[in-house]
Amino acid sequence: MSGRIGLIGFGAIGQVVASEVDVAAVLVRDRYLESARRALPGVAVVASIEDLLATGPDVVAECAGQPAVREYGEAVLAGGTDLMVISTGAFGDQAFLDRMCAAARRAGRRILVPAGATAGLDGLMALREGGLDWVRYTSSKPPHAWLDTPAERAFRLEALSEPTVIHSGPAHEAARLYPKNANLAVTIALAGLGLDRTQVDLVADPALTTGNIGRIEASGRLGVLTVEMAGRAAPDNPKTSQVTAYSIVHALRSGRAVMALP
Repeated sequence: MSGRIGLIGFGAIGQVVASEVDVAAVLVRDRYLESARRALPGVAVVASIEDLLATGPDVVAECAGQPAVREYGEAVLAGGTDLMVISTGAFGDQAFLDRMCAAARRAGRRILVPAGATAGLDGLMALREGGLDWVRYTSSKPPHAWLDTPAERAFRLEALSEPTVIHSGPAHEAARLYPKNANLAVTIALAGLGLDRTQVDLVADPALTTGNIGRIEASGRLGVLTVEMAGRAAPDNPKTSQVTAYSIVHALRSGRAVMALP
């Protein structure tokens, strides 16, 4: 993607992105300023969205989770900059999604959505044009990836001996209850039947020790789609796949996100 790139966040995802593409500026919390500046010589490392936008980025890529989308998203758009969002679970709140899309329209900018840790979204969107009947997304991860979530209270995760559905419901519900695990559910919902009609099953599978599996199933007037991606989990975060960061890298390098809102 031509132009100056800004990042929000310099955690596991942001560090991969910054190592693969040239970034002009990175926004971090105050307590991370010193370490990020040591790691990013020649890059403007700042602690406020105003300072990030003052560097003149053409696109800002969010790499910091749903709270960052809510905190900074509207300001980025209002500042006249395209916003790339990987933590699309924030859009599980329809009112917030509507507000963000309105902000993008007012500013004449775009909300860009990379594929994340999945494939087949182009096919899903093509089926949508002809009329979709149903869409199901199944996210399978090892039991320890569901720690610090509602599943930990409902199941003895460490004792599971077979794949277990820990949650089943619409995409907006999965994104609200599992904000660090189910961003992709909302990406798929945006590409298909929407937040209410996209069925999401979250699975704890003890047979998965080093990776996660995402499966999309869809049926419509034009045909049937079944696609599955198995990816290695990020080394320090089993809730997300390593390929997530590289989907941002690909979108920035190619200038082509899988979706643009509104």
